[in-house]
Amino acid sequence: MGIALGAVAMVGVALLLPNMVGCMVPGPAATQEQIGALRRQTTDSIEHPVSYLVAGDPARPRVIYVHGTPGDAGAWADFLVDPVVGPAASLAGLEGERAEPLESIAIDRPGFGMSEKRATVSFEEQAMAIAPLLVERDGEWPILVGHSLGGPIVARVAADHPDRVRALVIVGGSLDPVLERPGLMQRIAQGGVVRAFLPRALDNSLQELKVSKRETLALAEQLGHVRCPVIIIHGTKDSLVPYANVEYMERMLANAPLVEVVTLENQGHFVPWEHPDVIRAAIERLAAMP
Repeated sequence: MGIALGAVAMVGVALLLPNMVGCMVPGPAATQEQIGALRRQTTDSIEHPVSYLVAGDPARPRVIYVHGTPGDAGAWADFLVDPVVGPAASLAGLEGERAEPLESIAIDRPGFGMSEKRATVSFEEQAMAIAPLLVERDGEWPILVGHSLGGPIVARVAADHPDRVRALVIVGGSLDPVLERPGLMQRIAQGGVVRAFLPRALDNSLQELKVSKRETLALAEQLGHVRCPVIIIHGTKDSLVPYANVEYMERMLANAPLVEVVTLENQGHFVPWEHPDVIRAAIERLAAMP
């Protein structure tokens, strides 16, 4: 009986994988050697320590990258191997001079990568885990970039810390509670038999998706506190996070001084790996704003 149940569970896992947000992704172009050469650090939070990769100039303003579900810091490797270069006031008007790269941080969210093993499904708690990384440099607070489920999480950080976030880039963000509908295989895999065979990251991802509607509903009450510029990047052919999320974000981010939408026609969900140039351009534009 145990072998039979195990076989059924493994079939369930095989069917589940294509339905998981972020599982079957193109991935970064950076090599494992390049990723391995990046510096790794951990926040000193007692409750939710976060492991992260870091690159760029530690004296420059920060860009913080937040992955979706499942995933880890390596999803943003291309943005750390070749960090975005922002403007430098001290170099203004000096032709031929090049500013140093912005300090770039990609986190392992709680439950993923090298951060703590237990999933932290609450957006509020995830925002608390990221908060220690919100530091001021050159008079500027960090720009936060979130993909997929990372989108609502960076929005929660900005809502909870409106004076410590300079701007947001939300890429394929899943914020609309009405559109949070777990698929059939996700519901099946939440059962104990199948969960026993899931890797930690997939199991933690399921737990996040299970409560995503609850968490986006809670986030909806906080979005009015977001008071920084926001650039939304979304593909019209995103089958994992529908483009309809864009209209919701435009409506709910009413107090943001700027909400700009970059629509990518016929683009799916995996913008960070298929159109990184669009994300880089958004970061550069926000970093140049006074």
